[in-house]
Amino acid sequence: MSARAVSVISLYAESKEQLLNKIPVAYIVYDPNASDSPSSAGEEDSTIDSSGATEEEKALEKLVQSTEMTRVFGQVARKLQAQGSFGMLSPSTTSEEISKFFDSSSSSNGIPTSGFIARIEEDVPIKVYTGEVTTDALTNFVQETNLAAVIELGGHNFRFVSRRGKSVAVAVYNPEDTIKTTNFKKELKDYAVNGKYKDEYIYGAMDGIKWDKFLSQFSIQKENLPELFVLDVPNRTYWQDPSVFGVSNFITAVQNGEIESREQEKRKAGILDEVLQAFVDYMPYSLFFMLALFGTVFMLVVRLDDGPIMPPPPPREKKKEGGKEEVKTDSDDSADKKDK
Repeated sequence: MSARAVSVISLYAESKEQLLNKIPVAYIVYDPNASDSPSSAGEEDSTIDSSGATEEEKALEKLVQSTEMTRVFGQVARKLQAQGSFGMLSPSTTSEEISKFFDSSSSSNGIPTSGFIARIEEDVPIKVYTGEVTTDALTNFVQETNLAAVIELGGHNFRFVSRRGKSVAVAVYNPEDTIKTTNFKKELKDYAVNGKYKDEYIYGAMDGIKWDKFLSQFSIQKENLPELFVLDVPNRTYWQDPSVFGVSNFITAVQNGEIESREQEKRKAGILDEVLQAFVDYMPYSLFFMLALFGTVFMLVVRLDDGPIMPPPPPREKKKEGGKEEVKTDSDDSADKKDK
């Protein structure tokens, strides 16, 4: 049921406790016309009532299915629940609690009173969805905005993040220097939210000690941390200059061409490394190809070995001819009968 993909909340604090506790970005829907009372869609309510869910789950599902806006939201939540966090504000939520989701800059445009769907992230202004209320349109909105303002980069997500169609501004830090690291990340997030060229890049932070070997190909040295550089992965190009301090100054210098681009250093790799890299680059198509190849080989082996290996006929009797002992088999009997 959609209700299992959607958490129903009534307080602003609950959004942090239930929606943003594990994933930095979440999506919420609010419709004052939503209700868990019997709707005009009696057949749909009957389907919910006949399910094996608990009474509480049935009530939540009816709430999610009660209006067009919440229904579409529930469909998208069910479809993308592995990639995001989704919550529904109860129709009884007070205007005071709803206003807490909107900062001062957003509230100047007024809080939507007829309901809304929005993206939320801690310390980042709410982003209200203004597109069509359809499953496809809302799915696209979620997939395009589900990255945090600043992403902690690592081996598990670097390739995914760096291939989203924008260059990545990477803040490399020394985790042992907590004060500088905290200030540097805060400066980067402030720029990602309010900077002049904020929409031109994806912003990430990376542990410069843990990933020092990887970062060395971009001329990043431990002694210069914290440091910012910009990376264009598809074109194997990067911008780096340790003499330019400050996130805003660095991004502006890149935009103005004051920092020249450089070609990413190529690693010395053997044939096996190149094959493995190609396999990763062309995922998931390479995986489908390998599965098809293994399947073909398996079928060929099965066809070549079509049936069990039959042992030779066992000896049936022995008789002596010319002083020699001769073993007579069933095949010999068949030959004798044919001669007769």
